[in-house]
Amino acid sequence: ASGVAADVAITGARISGIGTGLRGERELDATVNVVAPGFIDIHTHFDAQVFWDPALTPSCFHGVTTVVAGNCGFSIAPTRPEHRSTIARTLENVEDMNVDTLNAGIPWDFETFPEYLDAVSKRGSVLNYTAYIGHTALRLFAMGDAAYERAATDDEIARMSALVTEAVKAGAAGFATSFAPTHVGMEGKPVPSRFAERKEFDALCAAVAAAGKGVVAVAPGENESIPDLYELQPKIGR
Repeated sequence: ASGVAADVAITGARISGIGTGLRGERELDATVNVVAPGFIDIHTHFDAQVFWDPALTPSCFHGVTTVVAGNCGFSIAPTRPEHRSTIARTLENVEDMNVDTLNAGIPWDFETFPEYLDAVSKRGSVLNYTAYIGHTALRLFAMGDAAYERAATDDEIARMSALVTEAVKAGAAGFATSFAPTHVGMEGKPVPSRFAERKEFDALCAAVAAAGKGVVAVAPGENESIPDLYELQPKIGR
């Protein structure tokens, strides 16, 4: 549909009117500009960049008002101090991020995912910001270095599930993972999420459902196909 010339009234945080001759206490002249709903950039890797670039460039240049980070399971929380370099080297391999930049730019005044969200909120961002809790970081947090080696035990799965529910309740967008064969981490190994068995993935999806909100985002691969996801979604209701 083509655009129309009109005034847009905003009361509080909501659009309260669209028409002609509308007046307000504060008026912005948007003549010759396009007024439109903000775009949501649903697949980003701003997890670290948000700390040194609160404008979240270049997304902010394109009418984006909300970004979602943590995609493919590559969040930077939860992370224990001993795995900070592992997370950085993983991001270097899968997202071509510079390790020196990550080391200089991430404040690391957080370990859990709720603490990460608090750290971002404390510093602020120009755009609305949220992130998935990522499967790779989650496995490292719950399993240690074994996350890069094997399937999880029942106890480890229970621990990860509790962390996912906690994260989503604290404001995470949901849970993200990758089974994509192209996602190779440090030393040429598959990223930790690719070592997950189906029962682990199912449990973490159920943990999102237990939070009562949130999205499950998956980069499909050998362990989890797109048809599998069509079967899973009605079961978990997310």
